[in-house]
Amino acid sequence: MKKLSLVLALLSLALPGIAQADNPIEQCYKTATTQEAIRECNKQELKIVRKEYRELVDKLIKEANELDRVIGRNEATPALERANMAFDRYVAEQCKFEQKALGGGRGATSANLTCQINLLHWRMGSIENFFAK
Repeated sequence: MKKLSLVLALLSLALPGIAQADNPIEQCYKTATTQEAIRECNKQELKIVRKEYRELVDKLIKEANELDRVIGRNEATPALERANMAFDRYVAEQCKFEQKALGGGRGATSANLTCQINLLHWRMGSIENFFAK
């Protein structure tokens, strides 16, 4: 029961950036009947989110390249590359922590996948806010 409470607490911290009504993670947990089915559902969702994330990052890279070209300096693109690498490391470590916090229980892999989905959504929101400025 403590593990389930921890998972729900961790999810609640990450989910505010995602519209609750359309939350695919929540749908996985509602519709899947086994841990394996939940894990597979989350894997499919992560594939979709990674593709969307990559497309958005590619757009941001083009913007950074254009900015560097216009101002005649090579600053924005390298800074973005460092930020992307740092974010990737953060996602890996944070999600590993969330998985380990469950002590290797049956839902640990799903917790890792859910963490990745939530953090990618968070970063996409941050990037989209950047474009909105």
